[in-house]
Amino acid sequence: MSPINFGPSDVNNPHNLFYAHVPESFWITKALIFDLEWIRREMAKAERAMPDHTELKLTVQGLKETFLNLRRYEVRIAMTSNLSSAEVVRELSRLELANDFDSIRCKDDVKVLKPGTELYQISLDTLGLKPFKAIAFEVTPEGLAGAKAAGLFCVTPPGEMAGDYTLNSFLEKPILHLLEELDQKKKAALVQG
Repeated sequence: MSPINFGPSDVNNPHNLFYAHVPESFWITKALIFDLEWIRREMAKAERAMPDHTELKLTVQGLKETFLNLRRYEVRIAMTSNLSSAEVVRELSRLELANDFDSIRCKDDVKVLKPGTELYQISLDTLGLKPFKAIAFEVTPEGLAGAKAAGLFCVTPPGEMAGDYTLNSFLEKPILHLLEELDQKKKAALVQG
């Protein structure tokens, strides 16, 4: 299940998917882009479940370990938010996650907020990736619209929004299984599209 035998020429070349230049085990995804609301949602579940924040610490530790595992497989972690950089960094610092993101792009960095695509484009440029290499985790209609308009595969929570994949919690499945499942869905969408 780990990505093997890939080089720089593979990273942004969608044709490799169609001409069998990339092994089946190769992950298309090279970045996960979260909105701050997704992280808050994960933490809110823990806070409701355990008022003394023991569960919150476990959840934060789970996210930190998950992010570390993703980096081992050369998957980067980014954040886009319509909030200011100061608000986002303050919230991530409170959760002890501020240093766990490779890129944080906020309203201070762009002229047009979500549902515009600029936050995603600048984030992808920072990471040096094409849209099909990333997955957005969004909880708002504006975020979903922006991610889709930017050409990203989008994960949304269960409910009224219809993303490409529905997920209740980022931590509900082992990350390697989740990433493999998401990549299979993305491959199918790329072949059909």
